[in-house]
Amino acid sequence: MKLNKVYAATVLAASLAFGAVAAPAASFAATPAAVSQHKVQGEFTQASVERTADGKLKIHWNSNADLGAVKIMWSTSPDNIAKTGKQLKRTMSSYNGYVSADPKPGSRVYFYIKTSNGATITVAERKVDLQGAFNIRDLGGYKTTDGKTVKWGKLFRGEELGHLTDSDIKTIQEMGIKTNVDYRTDAEVKAMPDPVIPGIKNIRTDEGNAGSTADLNSMIASGMMKDEASAVAMMAGFNKQMVDAPKFYVQLMELLNDPNNIGLLQHCTAGKDRTGLGSAIILFALGVDEKTVMEDYLLSNVYREEANKKAVEAVKAQVKDENVVAAITAMMGVQKEFLQAAIDEMKAKYGSIDNFLEKGLGITKAERAKLKAMYTE
Repeated sequence: MKLNKVYAATVLAASLAFGAVAAPAASFAATPAAVSQHKVQGEFTQASVERTADGKLKIHWNSNADLGAVKIMWSTSPDNIAKTGKQLKRTMSSYNGYVSADPKPGSRVYFYIKTSNGATITVAERKVDLQGAFNIRDLGGYKTTDGKTVKWGKLFRGEELGHLTDSDIKTIQEMGIKTNVDYRTDAEVKAMPDPVIPGIKNIRTDEGNAGSTADLNSMIASGMMKDEASAVAMMAGFNKQMVDAPKFYVQLMELLNDPNNIGLLQHCTAGKDRTGLGSAIILFALGVDEKTVMEDYLLSNVYREEANKKAVEAVKAQVKDENVVAAITAMMGVQKEFLQAAIDEMKAKYGSIDNFLEKGLGITKAERAKLKAMYTE
């Protein structure tokens, strides 16, 4: 069975590199976004922001008690909204939320919610609302095991940036991103270069790696893509390889420890495999639990759902073997087994995730404490 080059490019969207997969990926779910809270009688336990089909923002929260009157503030910066933000609405905490028109279309907006008894929470859309990218999102708002919260607007994960529109680029600039970390191979970069955005430095982690010559046809012929189970095993294997040869992430940790890089975006082609593991490593280093890390990882399936559906339809038009279609479909998305293979490898090889961070990536206890001080509150 032969697949034409256009089809193969559509399906893979990237070369396969050692220790990484640049396969297409997964589009948006409202996920719990725990954030900084004061110890008061009653507090917020969860908050999220979801963009509706007509562009409105649905702010939702839960609390463990009736917190009384609520004031909602907004700002295009996550920093110090309580003092510099603009008031959006006064309401009651018992309503558990508010639906609003976007207060500043074309910009990323953060919300600060404060009650009459002093409870506060900050929240934003996890997905960055862009026209030319589906899987760029904020790693902020996740609760850590030591009671801290990952800061909003400082750490982002994404996919290739070559389709960003002029308005997207303006949004990216306004978000305060200073460093763009690109995991892609030379072949991927040549096929879809990142734009040069004033104020943002582009850093390649895989420069000089032309990528594997393997394509979808040869993968199918070899039996690697004969059915869903074989594809899942292949992807799990790539995730293990990235733990065994973690050069991308050693460099990532070094970049994160430099305050000049606060406002960092890391991305590959689809934003799900190399970026997925990189995001997991960042969250683990900051003290986020495994369950939450896995939930963030699996969001790629939601954010790129529509793109994947279109790609699968293109596959079905040319591939009649249902088992092969199932294999390709599995490879396009993410599954728990993919990341779990990496986590299991960390524990098998180093004894624990913490030991992997320290011994596998060279993050000292002092450096990890610095990361937490910089990126959590």
